[in-house]
Amino acid sequence: MPSAPDDGSKASRRSMMIVIGAALAVVLATIGFVVTRGGDDESASDDTEVVGSDDTEAPDETQAPEDTEAAATTAVPATEVTEAPDTTDAAPTTVPATAPAGDLVAGAPAGQGGTREAPVPLGSVADIGAGWRLQVVDVVPDATPAVMAENDFNEPPPAGSTFTIVRIALGYFGLDDPESFFSPTISALGAASVELDTNCGVIPQPLDIFTDVFAGGAIVGNICFVTTPADPPVLQLYASSDFFFENEVFLDATQPPAPIEPFRPVIGPQPGAAATENRTTGALPIGSAGDVGDGWAFAVASPARDITDQVLADNTFNDPPPEGFRFVGVDVALAYSGTGSASGFEVTAKWVGGGNVQRVGFCGVVNGELDQFTDVFAGGSVTGTMCFVVPQQEVGEGVLYVAAGFDTEPVYFATV
Repeated sequence: MPSAPDDGSKASRRSMMIVIGAALAVVLATIGFVVTRGGDDESASDDTEVVGSDDTEAPDETQAPEDTEAAATTAVPATEVTEAPDTTDAAPTTVPATAPAGDLVAGAPAGQGGTREAPVPLGSVADIGAGWRLQVVDVVPDATPAVMAENDFNEPPPAGSTFTIVRIALGYFGLDDPESFFSPTISALGAASVELDTNCGVIPQPLDIFTDVFAGGAIVGNICFVTTPADPPVLQLYASSDFFFENEVFLDATQPPAPIEPFRPVIGPQPGAAATENRTTGALPIGSAGDVGDGWAFAVASPARDITDQVLADNTFNDPPPEGFRFVGVDVALAYSGTGSASGFEVTAKWVGGGNVQRVGFCGVVNGELDQFTDVFAGGSVTGTMCFVVPQQEVGEGVLYVAAGFDTEPVYFATV
């Protein structure tokens, strides 16, 4: 996840802007939009998406750093972008919500701590620190048949063992967004008082930890452990948001009598969260290009639109989106003004909507799709469509947050 630049990196980016500003006048002469430095200044787009969430999923909103630089605008020319045309579920909850507690968003579910001797009870929500909430939703003590059926290359568990699946809800309700679901550590403990092995292979509906989350976002998914017959009756999860695995919180993970309703996410960009201004008033409007780092400029060329029917017609091998989701296409342009050549693959564009969770950016074969693998030399540009798998309630809203490289703060772009 991109880290906020220090003062030195900001100075170097300002220096680079002088070079890019001159180059972009030529580079984007064929593109014809205004190049604007993205940041938490007031660049202009009203893209607050407060979306009603249904009982199945929470929309996503992807990353947003808090210390983006002030905007510098360079007049540049414009082009038409080629016109073209997993997921995580959000969750309702029966757990009462709390008022904001200093560093939490309003509506965050109440959480509690738990020890090895007194774990968080089944159905209750655990506070695992730093704004994270965790809940055991269901447990399948013997999930071996389901795991073996999921992938032909899965190997069976060791003799005398089985695969146990624990379905969990995980959410972030802190203000320092975006975060990653990879941040918390979640492990399990059985009868032998030893951490359980997680080497189950490919499992059904795995928890997607390689996803960004903004304040209020939540997902539901499965994690798996290799267990012996003695483990499920005493199974516990232990989790921490601390990188050094301190302050661990324990949760009862024995089989509940019935599946538990997961806690509910909080919808829309949240007041006081680090990324909220960038996602709303700070998002660059359609047709404005922003320096996204490493010599690249990016722009959304036309409003996002539902291209589900077109994608399915483009290629008979394309799978339809998951139930409740749609394919959304965004026409974009990328221009390069660095040294030598580079590939648009260096530029990462992510979608986030009212559900405060990053949405997947792969729809299958899409006609007119942006070619991010071709070499682009200084002065060159590429245009095309990017496609995202978006909850139906988020179609017509959402922003892209875009960065080149691993240490660049993302710039936000409106899509409507």
